[in-house]
Amino acid sequence: MVELELLHQRMNETLAGSELDSPHKRNLLDETLSIIDEDLPDADLKLMSKVLHEIHHGLEVFKPYQSWRKVSVFGSARTKEDHPQYQQAKACGKALKDAGFMVITGGGPGMMQAANEGAGRDVSFGIGINLPMEQQLNPVVHESPRSFECQYFFTRKLFFLKESDAVILTPGGFGTFDEGFELLTLLQTGRNPPIPVVMLEAPGDNFWGPFLHSWVRRLMDDGLISHEDIQLIYHTDDANKAVQHIEKYYTNYHSFRYVGKYALLRINNSLSEIALERLNAEFSDVLHEGKIEQVFHWPDNDDACYAHYPRLRMKLKHHRMNVLPLLIQRMNALYLQEH
Repeated sequence: MVELELLHQRMNETLAGSELDSPHKRNLLDETLSIIDEDLPDADLKLMSKVLHEIHHGLEVFKPYQSWRKVSVFGSARTKEDHPQYQQAKACGKALKDAGFMVITGGGPGMMQAANEGAGRDVSFGIGINLPMEQQLNPVVHESPRSFECQYFFTRKLFFLKESDAVILTPGGFGTFDEGFELLTLLQTGRNPPIPVVMLEAPGDNFWGPFLHSWVRRLMDDGLISHEDIQLIYHTDDANKAVQHIEKYYTNYHSFRYVGKYALLRINNSLSEIALERLNAEFSDVLHEGKIEQVFHWPDNDDACYAHYPRLRMKLKHHRMNVLPLLIQRMNALYLQEH
């Protein structure tokens, strides 16, 4: 009874204050009240309560690090420390740290631990998963303020992709392929902001070669994916080149969002009129209508921390969202040519 009274008090204070100044807060409250009003089974209420708590907790963990660029490294939990793949993942973690990135892994052993070891505890995140079999967070991220465990795979994946500015796929099993295929699907359909995807293997290992040169080639030959879809992936056996590819992706590109029917690329520095004309000439076939425009201080409701960034605004054809990474790379190249 005391808990219920405290809840009523907190709710009244929230409603009486200015905490509901955001339409998203009001929508969240309205949806929550609708759920409570419905006659749902306890099991469903328990599920929604746990999911909301899990998401809230994860957001709090990442909140202090919003200004840092982060890279998620996926890979097998079964790889041993003396394996060349492990050593490559460890080298990759160190290269990412040296380049100024933070590293996110699933927090487990194997390739995840290797990447965390290379990056070090201070710039490592570990997002674990509660499984029926015993699997603790690896020693690097165990009891770190940048680690937490999820009950559900879908909330875990949410944080991997929401917080990542790039993804590196190292050799792994079903879980690694699941994460990789889901990411590629989201990039292909424009449901995830464009980010670089690297398939990294140990020198001479050729783990990803059969996948790219047989499976993916067959998909393209049969017309099941397009040529642009292949360009979503960068394949290498060099950890330093993997990191350099990610750095190059953010030469002038900053971030992405949708505003109504527009795709909006925030960029670090404005483009010249000549560069913008060339970009329009080369990508006119992917536009639904109009042209690629350079705008400033638009839209008004963008977060204040992004207010000073120039933006490229365009209406892309829905089935050509997979071209965004190519457009970004070309935009970066045009900017570098003039600077």
